Amino acid sequence: MTHHTQATETGITRANEILHRLSLADGLLRDDAAASDTSGEIAPAVTAAIREAGGYRLSAHGEIGGAGLVRVAAGLASVHASAAWNLVVSHTNSLLAQSFARLSGITFPADPDAQWCGVFASTEAHAVPRVAGSPDWVVDGVWRYASNSELAEWALLNVATAEHGAGFVWVPRAALTVQSRWAALGLRATGSHALAATQLEVPSSAFLPTSVLFGPEPGGPLALRVPSRLRTALGLAAVGVGAAEALVAGLAASIQGDADRARVAALPGRGIDRPGVAQTLGAAHARVRGARAVLFATADELDTAVAPGEPLPAAQLTEARLMLGHVTAELAAATHELSLIAGSRACLEGDTVGRLWRDAHVITRHAALSPTVGFELSARALVDPGDTDAHAAVGPLAPR
Repeated sequence: MTHHTQATETGITRANEILHRLSLADGLLRDDAAASDTSGEIAPAVTAAIREAGGYRLSAHGEIGGAGLVRVAAGLASVHASAAWNLVVSHTNSLLAQSFARLSGITFPADPDAQWCGVFASTEAHAVPRVAGSPDWVVDGVWRYASNSELAEWALLNVATAEHGAGFVWVPRAALTVQSRWAALGLRATGSHALAATQLEVPSSAFLPTSVLFGPEPGGPLALRVPSRLRTALGLAAVGVGAAEALVAGLAASIQGDADRARVAALPGRGIDRPGVAQTLGAAHARVRGARAVLFATADELDTAVAPGEPLPAAQLTEARLMLGHVTAELAAATHELSLIAGSRACLEGDTVGRLWRDAHVITRHAALSPTVGFELSARALVDPGDTDAHAAVGPLAPR
């Protein structure tokens, strides 16, 4: 694709530089991806390597838009999906924190390496005035699916209020307790646990209504011009692309290794000549390659569209959501097809192909990537071109 704006090109250039630096730590990342699947934790050395490569500085000044984000996320996910997932969460919620700071006037830490823990879609959290007539809040609640919660330094948490409806509060991560830990099928090292707070006092300056925080910012930095929830969905889809690419490569390597082993005469092998293996592997490879191309093109087009500072038309939001649905459907289909030729090894603990299959499977089940949402929105727009639901198009990543 031809990039028509300097901002988009700058973001892609920076993303490629980060990927190059991450490639120097390839062995460390791959070893930790396997180890963290068992331990449930990402090693400090891996976090340090990502930080040194610039992976946690994607949000600095809002210069890297969706085009840069999907490239970094897919590249890192191809060697360490859990680390890539946390990078996306940290990046997108750091951008949200920057918006929070501008809109609320609160001063956040200047360190661009701050790893934000954004926790969305809780129906179990509320804030009430500290005392009658007080502008300050007392927060109680539980926030589940808190990705990056073990590495995060800060958190933006959604709460329900009687006066303002849904809103967000900013708190130090240390002010929250871990109520429960995931025993996840995949992405086991993402720190995606349930966080809780009891009678947590929050000043009025650390609260914003959701309607204010998620307002459009067509004149803001490039990364903030695409709606926050849609931008996050792009990053999560990119993690799915990288994980699926790793699954294709991992299964191909296992088939090659299987073929190289000596076998008893007349007993069937499980190599590339096994009926259906070559066709299934090739078809899945094509699906993943196509999903990558569509995702990157969608992100590039969004960056190009918002670069002049104009709001995204509802029709383009719907189109982007359609393409995200297509990407997710293709990844899910490829993942399923590959599991059929991987066989029961996809269900085994400690097996590389099994880990990659579990990671990719979990990613494609995230609510933000639901294919049916994009397909339905697109179909309605086809039947009635005036029927475009911009709110639904950006995805269910925050309370309405």
